[in-house]
Amino acid sequence: MTSCRLLGIAALGLSVVACGKIRELTNKAKRAAETSVSAALGAPKTAESAPDARLQALVDQTPEGALFRKDLAFPEQLRVKVERRLTFEGARMVVKSAIGNQATVVSGTQFCTASYERAGARLALTIENAGFAKPEVAAIAKPATAKDDKAVADKAKADKAMADKAMAAKSKIEQAKQNQETAAAAAAAAVPDELTAIKELTGCKLVFVRQGSAWKPEHSNDFKLTVWGGNLAPRLDATCLDAGVMPRAYWFGKRRLKPGDSVPLSGTALSLLLGEGASGALVLKLESFAVSAGHPCGVFAVTGNYHAAAVPGPDGALVDQEVSITSGTVWLSLVYPLVIREQLETVQTLVTGARGGPSTRIQGKVSVAVTREWLQTGAATN
Repeated sequence: MTSCRLLGIAALGLSVVACGKIRELTNKAKRAAETSVSAALGAPKTAESAPDARLQALVDQTPEGALFRKDLAFPEQLRVKVERRLTFEGARMVVKSAIGNQATVVSGTQFCTASYERAGARLALTIENAGFAKPEVAAIAKPATAKDDKAVADKAKADKAMADKAMAAKSKIEQAKQNQETAAAAAAAAVPDELTAIKELTGCKLVFVRQGSAWKPEHSNDFKLTVWGGNLAPRLDATCLDAGVMPRAYWFGKRRLKPGDSVPLSGTALSLLLGEGASGALVLKLESFAVSAGHPCGVFAVTGNYHAAAVPGPDGALVDQEVSITSGTVWLSLVYPLVIREQLETVQTLVTGARGGPSTRIQGKVSVAVTREWLQTGAATN
């Protein structure tokens, strides 16, 4: 009896060890899958733990709280990389064109990585990577097995046999009708997709020169670059403000803030986070102080609603935005008027295109992730 009991305990122990080993392998595979999918989507980097020494030396923080500085001369020798992604979850998309309205449901992630290099009155903008990734990208994380391959092959063989049988059963009239429908679909104009258009600019670079109060693109023999530069130049200041190449026009006052403090934003104050001309109401609540991409920041929770018209993107396209932030976090610099990072859960209505003409409207749940790697490249002037 005793020996049987000991054998049972030993077997139980081996079972627990085996289960633990399986759990460990499962978790390892899960982490690998998450890493693979994040890499495919170009996921923004997470916050770092060590601040840039030069920036940290400029922080004004006491036991009473921190001052979000705006008194320092803003550098004009710098490099900024902006990684942005919008993840749509079952959003409704309506395309208006000359042939009528077409509706579809969109899920996936639009991503863009743009780098800005400014040297005084000269600015270079490069689209490093851009496009749209569908949710199916997650399939790359699942390793195929011989059993899986055989199952896929068997299913494909069975599907083909069924299709051949169905085709043979069709009458000549039905086949002729199907051929007509296929030809008509092939001849129809493709539906314009605003989510993938930016992919065409991957690897493209523009150089602008500041002349007075305006940016002028350098001449290019490339038609695509000429069109891009012409669309972007009139709105480049707004694009630079969003990217962090130029400082925000509106920032915090002289009040020191500590965790738990709230800051309501409305009217002109909305330009602290948004472009000029936005309307609505947001509430910031300081949660902590942290570092993002080497930059000392105040970390704020943000909620609220806003509307912004003709918001320019790095591709020069204009978007009207109606946004409800259900939850979110923003990292705001303690040294300069800069938004360093954004992580938001929203419900949005986005409209691009001419009013009364061809346009694209997307409405639904959108997760927003933006990081800005900000680096001063010239000597400090402060």
